[in-house]
This record gives sequence, C-alpha cells and structure tokens, in this order.
Amino acid sequence: MEGAARSGEIQRLAGEALKIMAVHDVPPTPQNYTLWYTYAARSNPELTRGIDAIIAQHLPFTEELNAELARRYFGDSNVPNTVFEAGGRLQVVIDQVRRFLDSHAGEIGSFGQTLDSFSSAIGISQPAAKMHTLIADLIQETQAMAGRNHTLENRLGKIAGEVSELRSNLEMVQREALTDALTGIPNRKFFDGRLKEAASEAVRNKEPMSLLLCDIDHFKRFNDTYGHQIGDQVLKLVARSLADSVKGRDTPARIGGEEFSIILPRTNLQQAVIVANQIRNAIVRRKIIDKSTQDNYGDLTLSFGAAEYRADEPISQLFRRADAALYHAKRAGRNRVSTEIEIIDEIAKAS
Repeated sequence: MEGAARSGEIQRLAGEALKIMAVHDVPPTPQNYTLWYTYAARSNPELTRGIDAIIAQHLPFTEELNAELARRYFGDSNVPNTVFEAGGRLQVVIDQVRRFLDSHAGEIGSFGQTLDSFSSAIGISQPAAKMHTLIADLIQETQAMAGRNHTLENRLGKIAGEVSELRSNLEMVQREALTDALTGIPNRKFFDGRLKEAASEAVRNKEPMSLLLCDIDHFKRFNDTYGHQIGDQVLKLVARSLADSVKGRDTPARIGGEEFSIILPRTNLQQAVIVANQIRNAIVRRKIIDKSTQDNYGDLTLSFGAAEYRADEPISQLFRRADAALYHAKRAGRNRVSTEIEIIDEIAKAS
C-alpha cells in the first residue's frame, strides 16, 4: 500500500511538473524536467523561492535562464546523470504515447462511424439477405478493430513497462542521493530533512523528540597509524552498530567525517541517554582486529551529546545544544554521554 501511494505521488508530481512547464513555455529537456520536478515537489526551498520570484516578475523562462537555474541550484550538488537520463527517457515515452494515440484516433473514430452506419441500416426494414450481409460486415469490422486494439494494448503495455522501469530508476537514484556511499546509512541531506519532519511530528502529536550526536574517539589515530582503509572499516562498523541498535522510526545517519547522529521520535532526554549508553557499551565490547593477521588495532569508543526538542524552536538550536553536549563529553574524557542539562550555563552564555 505504501509503495502504491509513493508511486501515485511520483506520477502526480511528474504530471504537475510537465503542466507547469507547459504554462511557462519551458522546453521539456531532461535538465529542465529535473529542475521543474524539484520545483513541483517543493523539495528545495531555495529553488522554490527563486522560481517563485521569477514568476512574480513575469519574466520569460528562456533557455539561458533555465540553464542558469540548473547551474545555480544543481551545479554544486552533483545531481547524478541518471536523473537527467531518466528525465529524457520519460519525455521520449510521453512523446511515444502521444504519437501512438494520435495515430489510432482516426481508426477509432472510423470504427465509430461504421457502427453508426450499421445502426442506421438496421433501423430500416431490410430483407433477410441484406441483414445477413450487414451482420457479416459488422463481424468483420469488429474483428479488424479487435486486432488493431490488441496491437494498441500490446504497445501500451510495453510503454507502461518502460514507465515502471523509469520510476524504479528514479527511486533508486533518490535513495542513492540520500545514502552515505561508504557506510550505507542515511547521509547529512537525509538527516536534515528527517529532523525537520520529526520536529513537526513532535509538535503535532505533542510528543517528545530527542537528538543524539556521536563522535568516534581518537578516530584520527586509526587513519594515521593504520591507514584510511582501516579508518573506513571503523566507520562502517560504527554505522552498522547504530543501525542495529535503533528501531521503528529512529533514524541513524552519518553527518560528516567521523560524526554520526540518531533522531529519536517519541523519546525524551532521559530515554535518549539510555539509548546512547546502550550503543556506547556495545561499541566498547567490539575489537578492531585484522582477520588475516589477527592484529589488534585497539579499542573503539564513542562520545555522545544528547538534547531534547523544545516545541517550535528552530532546528538549529536543537542541533547546537546536542553538539555542545557532545564536545562537553569529549572534554570530560570521552567514552561517555553528556546532555544539554550539563552545559546549561555554557548555552546561556552563548545565547
């Protein structure tokens, strides 16, 4: 059911994007489709504000302007070529459907006229022999139309398959864009969006929501002493441990370097501390050992900062408190959990 709903939403946005492009005379190129699909989805606030401002000024969306918008909003975000390719393929499929239906419109209309003429003829008193001929002709025309419709159904079936494949490709690209390539858990982009959603849900449902930030202690030592390959293995191990330790709507993410986060809906500060300590203790018990040489690369520990969301506060303030608590844990000796309560004076001074 959820997949069907998601599929319907994608189709709705695709249709809306193409409709808006038609209103503003925007050519349906792959790059333009990606730009306007993003606008229709309202998934990039800066892009939305930029295009809304241009619309308000009644400026034409020329080829140069669309190219500039694509460079401005996608130039530094490394939009995968697959998105542009998929957009191009989608436009090709749409054009195929349009041409195919147009080519068959005449046949369908002609068959309708044939039925009208038969209906008129049958309504007139006809001898039996004439009725026999009319019925034979009607059967022949109907069979011919059925054959043409069978061809139409087959072609439309193939087109539906192509659209389904495109949808799968776009969904895969979207997942990749929101996933950390090294560790396989959500990345900073996904984290930012999910944190806003979780905060809105907390306010709407009048439920608590907490944020954990964690940092690998002495991570630089692993890279400098044993090389980046071992450092990457450490990052993967931590990511896997976080993913294994959460459940339901809890969201782990790698938000940069050796820093990770966990969004905890329906969780107050005290409960968040319990979760953090469970993860911290589980990590302490793990050893970084080379399977081939049995070399022990040392102990692995994590430091945590925890903060609870306050209704309607800016998300940046929640993040700032959790980050300050994390650095308090690092300064206090690492391998521990600190909360915003422990640094209340520091937060007050910073404010």
